[in-house]
Formats: sequence, C-alpha cells, structure tokens
Amino acid sequence: MKALILSISTGQGHHATGQAVSNCFESLGVVCETLDAYEYVEPLLKGLVSRGYLISTKYIPKVAAKAYDLVVKKSKPMPDYSVGKMTNTFMAQELLGYLDEYKPDMVVCTHVLSSAMMSVLKERGEWKGIVVGIVTDFTLHPLWEEALHIDYYVTPSELLEYQMRHKGMDIGKMLPFGIPIRSEFSYSTDRAEARRALGLSETKPTILLMSGSMGYGKIDKSLKKIDELAMDLQIMVVCGNNKKMYKKISRMQDSLQKDVRVYGYVDNVYLMMDAADCIITKPGGITSSEALAKGLPMIMVNPIPGHEQRNAEFMLNNGLALYATKSFPVDEAVFSLFRHPERVEDLRHTIALYGKKEAALTLCEFLMEKVRERTAEYFSEIAPDAAK
Repeated sequence: MKALILSISTGQGHHATGQAVSNCFESLGVVCETLDAYEYVEPLLKGLVSRGYLISTKYIPKVAAKAYDLVVKKSKPMPDYSVGKMTNTFMAQELLGYLDEYKPDMVVCTHVLSSAMMSVLKERGEWKGIVVGIVTDFTLHPLWEEALHIDYYVTPSELLEYQMRHKGMDIGKMLPFGIPIRSEFSYSTDRAEARRALGLSETKPTILLMSGSMGYGKIDKSLKKIDELAMDLQIMVVCGNNKKMYKKISRMQDSLQKDVRVYGYVDNVYLMMDAADCIITKPGGITSSEALAKGLPMIMVNPIPGHEQRNAEFMLNNGLALYATKSFPVDEAVFSLFRHPERVEDLRHTIALYGKKEAALTLCEFLMEKVRERTAEYFSEIAPDAAK
C-alpha cells in the first residue's frame, strides 16, 4: 500500500500531525510520502503563505481575528466563479500530475486548504483513491465547506457534529478518532520516575510552562506571576525556538524564588508532561491533544485569536482546562488548581473521557482496511470467479 500526506506550511501543528500519521503508516509497512501542496505547485507560494501566517498571528493578531470572524460567518461553499474556487481548481489540476505518477491508495490531508484541493479532484472524478481530511483544532475552520467531496473527516471529538451539520457536511463521513499525535504521548511513565529522569524533586508540585514550538506567548510574565505565589513549586519552562525568550528567562533565574529549569527546543515534552501536575500553555490543537492523551490538567494562556480562541472555549466549556485571563490571571489559576489537590484529580477524570491516545494508529488501521475492501470489490467486479 502507498499513502500520501498532503499538507500546507502554516504553523508547526499540521506538520506534526502529518509526521505522526507518516510514522504510524511506516511502522505498519505502508510506503508513505509527505508533500507540501503549495510548494509543489509553486515554491514561492509556500514561503508567502508560511510567512503570512506567522506575521498575521504574531504581529497583527487582532486583524487576523477579525478576518477569521468574517469568514466564519459563511456556511456555504464559494461560487464556482469566485477567485478562491478558481484558485483551488487550478492548483488541484497542477497537483494531479504528482498523484498520477505516485499513485497513492490514500491521501491524508492535514490542512483544510489541501483538503479543498483534493475535494475538487474528487468532485470531478479525476481522483478515485481514498481522501481523508484531518481537523487539527477543536473547531471547524471556516473553509471546511470547500471540502465536501472528500471521503472522511477526522475530528478531535464527536462534539464537532453540530458544526459539521451547520456547514452542510456529511456527518456520516466523520471519524472522531482524535487529532493524530506522536506515539510517545499514548503511554505514560510513572510520575516519580519521570521526575528522576529530568533531575527534579519527586515530591514538589510541578508545573510545565510552554509557549509552543515557535516560542509565542508571554511566558516570562507568566513565570514572574507564578514565582510570587506562596507555594513551594518547581517549574519547567520550555521556550521552543524563541532564543530571545530563552536568554531572557535564563537571566531571570537568579532573581526567582522557585526552582526553575529553562529549556529551548526539546524533543521529550512527553516525558515532561509525565513529570508535571499541570501544563500552562497556548491552546493549540496538537498541544491540547497531547495533554489530553496524557491526562494532564491544563491552564490555557494567550490563545491566538481565531482557531486557538475557539480551542480555549471548547476546553473550558467541557470542563477540560482552566483559562487564564486578565480578570483571572495565571497565578490565580495556579492557586485555584493546587489549593485543593482533589481538583487536579477531578480534572484528570474528566480529561480521561476526551483524551484520544491512539488517534494515529486508529486512523491508519481504518484506512488500510478501507483500501483492502476497495481492492476486494475491484477484483470481484473484474474477475468474480478469481475473487472467490
């Protein structure tokens, strides 16, 4: 069998999801390639889209939020003559050459835009293979109604059914398997053992403070507030790729009261989650899914307006996390969470109802079975006696 992971470079989450699915496919013996659809069609376009996303979310988030809210009000596909639809159609045709040469049995789209491109080809009957789109947030992006013709939609929860109906999407295609994450987040190391491995105290309440792989978020301000709490805590601070923030917090360490360990980019967040009693971070779809899979209580801070704001609303409204705001600052949230230890356990119990530990494996096995079914149907049609 052959699979294609089709993505678009806007943020690290889509890449991480694709990597999780790719690794799982390969472990099951499936040949798998990953392709950035925009880079294939026009290399310059990849850079423009990627930089545009970063600039809009980091430097003009309010403008990005208004644009998102404006688009989210639409619930019908774009007209065939619209610029967006014609662009999708053109790019889909350019992509067809790659598909015809590689001939994957299944295409897994980790971005709504790549899903929309494949939907064009499915609608025209130009591509017959299985196509699945992965919703990488706890909400449906405003453009998912442009991908009505793909075969399946992987969602983080069955609770997205209402939004799917509203957008005219076929809920029979919904696969509420969860957002695919790395296999390391599907199992847990004993908390004391994880703390020993990281050189931490085995008895102190432990906080993991993160800003995401790109280092967004005002984690230095969050750290200062937490440090002022009259509580004996140890804190792991992960700055991601934000070297400026890493240096800033490193310089702060001597003036802090708490035991603070600062890290740059790390590849063992799964172990840090096992060692922690709670995580303080932006509510990105991937990070939230990883925390849920680990059963780790979460305090959400500084969401990117738009999809992350809606992630925060989903988590808060379903009792899965606390949400720090100006009127309920992060230090008060930490105090509220740790004041009664049973509160942490209550959160863990609720999280267990929503966490999806094996989303990647569940998806890959499902798709492989569908390919087998289609292959059997094909041979039964062309050679009934041989199929028997």
